[in-house]
This record gives sequence, structure tokens and C-alpha cells, in this order.
Amino acid sequence: MRSATAPRSGREWELSAACRHEDAELWFSRRTQARAMEICTACPVRVPCRAAVLQREEGLPKSHRGGIVAGLTGPQRYDLERRVRRPPQPPDPTAPVPAGDRPRREPAPCGTRAAYQRHLRRREPVDDACRAANALSAGHYRRTGSTRRQAAGPAQTSP
Repeated sequence: MRSATAPRSGREWELSAACRHEDAELWFSRRTQARAMEICTACPVRVPCRAAVLQREEGLPKSHRGGIVAGLTGPQRYDLERRVRRPPQPPDPTAPVPAGDRPRREPAPCGTRAAYQRHLRRREPVDDACRAANALSAGHYRRTGSTRRQAAGPAQTSP
């Protein structure tokens, strides 16, 4: 018997684990994943098990975490580690806003391809300036294969 003053290894909880006498393959097969989750859910030492696996897998990418451990899949453990390591920060008011989150601006002025598309979307009559801008843009796309316009730079001359 161990004395009260003897140093502890810190892993005595493993002796009480519900998975101790189960086949290890149970935790690494998709067919038996549900059964592994049931065992982990009922395990009395799930919390220290989770802490141990998060410490052991710290820094590993999601693709290198396999099987069910402490009732979590590899990707779930990866996400949990990321949340614990980097708590969500409040948004920076000076940071640029992603395109999908931008507030609505004034509609594009007539005489542009964007205005031509807006007219079509809203089923409005298309004016001549928008029709001409769309034709110009379509011609550029056919010639170059790109919708981006090059900035006007110095003319290239051959020697």
C-alpha cells in the first residue's frame, strides 16, 4: 500500500476509467463510435481525461487528432483547444469590415456595369449609359478573360 506522503504520479485517475478494460479499437472505428461515446459519457474520470488529452495533443493540427477521447472527436478537441487558448476578442472598431458585413452604400451611379446589373435585378428599364458600360465591360472580358481593369501606366514602346 502506498503511504500518504509518497509522491503521486498524477495519473491514478486512469485506474478508474470506464475504458480501462475495453478494446482500444473501439475508439478508432466509425462503426463503434457511438458505443465509445456512451462509455465516455458514463465515465467517472472524464474531466481529468479531457485535461490530459488536451495537454498531450497541444499544438497538433486537427488532422493529427484521431479517435474518441474523453467523449470528444479529434476535431472537437482541436476546436476546444483553440477556444481555450484564444478566447474571443471584442471586435476592433478600426479593423476593416469584411465585404459581406459592410453596411449598404449608395447604389452605383448610372453609366457603370454595376448599375446595369442593378437595373436587371430590380427589373427596371436599362438606360443607354448603363447598357454602353456593360457592353464595354463585356468586350474587355472577351479580350482579356478578366473583369479587372489595368491601371493606366506609361505606354510601352519597342526599341
